[in-house]
Amino acid sequence: MFSLRAFARAAPRTTTRIASYSTRTTLRPAVQTAFRSRAPQLPRCFTTSLPRFDDASQELAAKLNQEIQLESEENSTPADSDSNIDTFKSQNQHWDIIDEPGVQEVQLKRTYDDEQITVSFSIVDFNTPMMENEEADEAMMDEEESEIMDHQSGGANTKGSVNQGRTSGGNIKVAPEDSVAPADREELRNDEEDQEGQPAFPANVNVLVQRKAKGALRINLIADNGVFTIQSVSHLPDSAASNSKTPSELLREDPETLYTGPPFQQLDEEVQSLMEQYLDVRGINTALALFVPEYIDVKEQREYLGWLARVKEFVE
Repeated sequence: MFSLRAFARAAPRTTTRIASYSTRTTLRPAVQTAFRSRAPQLPRCFTTSLPRFDDASQELAAKLNQEIQLESEENSTPADSDSNIDTFKSQNQHWDIIDEPGVQEVQLKRTYDDEQITVSFSIVDFNTPMMENEEADEAMMDEEESEIMDHQSGGANTKGSVNQGRTSGGNIKVAPEDSVAPADREELRNDEEDQEGQPAFPANVNVLVQRKAKGALRINLIADNGVFTIQSVSHLPDSAASNSKTPSELLREDPETLYTGPPFQQLDEEVQSLMEQYLDVRGINTALALFVPEYIDVKEQREYLGWLARVKEFVE
């Protein structure tokens, strides 16, 4: 699930560019030939800045400028994400946000007792569709439906007629709620309405907790719908090599070289719960899990506008 901005950006906004370009290209050679045959030869002058006359560059610059104007107009009204970010900042002033323009990664830093905590996430997740999971879910549903159909006698029931047990004839009974389309069910419709307009996409978050002379803990999490799910926990031993590295360098180290323990979900439930509490008291909580996708949404749009402007300036 993605922000509406991603879909709007992908939609074509003009259909006349190719036709107009081909028309100008057809007429240009005859005009240029006639002009060159009569124009006097002028001495060549060298300059450090040559004007660009090719239509491709000018048309690309014009199109990029049009995109900048469209994006600016569409985002002229502050979105909910902006107000949510401002609210988080005002209520969590212990976090320092390091956001460098043109860089995909964002970091939050704070001090907790004798610990230095760094939270890192990237806007890459905004443009990375979760198609693999969605396709896997669809394939699993298709397989389950196929198995159900194989057990039905003569295929008397449809795929959607699966619920409470079988009839005496071997078919599966149809519950009343199965005859209602999912989109028409009030409880499902209300859930969809609640999620509209919200950046509902999972975001990878890495946390580094450093203590002097004790090394660091590196925790990988997924922030999704206001919930952090711990994926793995690694301990980075204290050493001269690790002490000379920045938090960014420690977070980028290859996790495959470090033992992360068994899959976190296989740990004792009390260990899982206490680890979640450990992170919660350090500010790795619901408020932050909601903030990360919101900030990714806003930063991605800001970086996109900056990218359009830089490319436009280059090709002009």
